[in-house]
Amino acid sequence: MDQHRSSSFSETDVVANYRYRPPYPDAVFRKLLAIAPRTGHLLDIGCGPGKISRPLTGSFATITAVDPSENMIALGRSLPGGNAQNIRWIESFAEDFPVKGGPFDLTVAAASIHWMDHSRLFPHLLANAAPGHVMAVISGDDPFEPPWQSDWHSFLGKWVPEVTGQPFDHDKRSEGVRSYQNYLNLYGSERFVSEHPFQQSVADFVSCQHSRDTFAPSKLGDRIASFDAELSDLLRFYSDDDQLSFVVATRIVWGEIKPI
Repeated sequence: MDQHRSSSFSETDVVANYRYRPPYPDAVFRKLLAIAPRTGHLLDIGCGPGKISRPLTGSFATITAVDPSENMIALGRSLPGGNAQNIRWIESFAEDFPVKGGPFDLTVAAASIHWMDHSRLFPHLLANAAPGHVMAVISGDDPFEPPWQSDWHSFLGKWVPEVTGQPFDHDKRSEGVRSYQNYLNLYGSERFVSEHPFQQSVADFVSCQHSRDTFAPSKLGDRIASFDAELSDLLRFYSDDDQLSFVVATRIVWGEIKPI
């Protein structure tokens, strides 16, 4: 993992804004249970505040939730399900976390695989995999085809280069996270869309953007007020009494780790 690139996820204001991220569709959790060879041991790497781990405490015997951010783990413990007796929170990078409670039946990396050093990660996972182990990679907790999508991409086209110095290319960014698939014998890929719209205020949607590395408050600096005002104005046009309504699309790719 590039520790420098992911360092914003340890910042208190980034972590505080994580609570504004939309939940994954319920079907995501049903699919994880369907593809798990057993429901003994779940490993959640780059777990953040446990968006995957906490809802599954009633389905797996033990859950190991690993994240390098002490603040993320503290948030996860404080949220519903975070103090369940069968979750073990470990502050560590996924590539070299101290293994306890394995071997693991199912490993999940949700919105985190692109931060990790795959050449180190997958041998470590394979060494601690139970027979029939399945690896699942989850991506997507953004609004799916919302009415403001065209304006949103224009907004990103302005702000991503301003903050990162790199052009915004939605397709290229999506392709960039797929290199992990070289380490898997793929079993399947499926997209799930939330059954019911998620309701969120304009202010909370804006706050959610500051939970993402690109627009972390530390990276925006003194531009954050302009960013917030411009995005708020954009979204209010599509809101109903300052409330947004959208569905979330999430993809799961799963398979077995190739022998090293």
